[in-house]
Amino acid sequence: MDDLIINETAITPFIDFRKSGQLKIQGKSLPENPKIFFTPLFNWADQLSSDRVDVDIVLEYINTSSSKNLMQLIKLIDKNPRIRHFNLNWHYESDDLEMLEFGELLANNLRRAKTSYIEYEDEE
Repeated sequence: MDDLIINETAITPFIDFRKSGQLKIQGKSLPENPKIFFTPLFNWADQLSSDRVDVDIVLEYINTSSSKNLMQLIKLIDKNPRIRHFNLNWHYESDDLEMLEFGELLANNLRRAKTSYIEYEDEE
């Protein structure tokens, strides 16, 4: 299994999935066909075998269809029996309560993940 790195575009986030268990999703997620974008992520996460997985999600914007796929991806990681410890770090801009609420909704659908909410200030 190799690391999975996908460069950010105007409509898709930066993906940095390391086989060591360090996973990062950052940017905007509004691909025209989310299923095509997320399928390689699903496949990679399904094969992941790491004692500890730390996922950092730093999204400025996510559309509805991407949010459903992101939920599916995180649940897949949560259910992976080869992962013993799962930490989800949900980053949200200080004035973006909708993004915080989405992170909380996501966390409420997980069984094993330890979730941290990390507030940050907009740099612009």
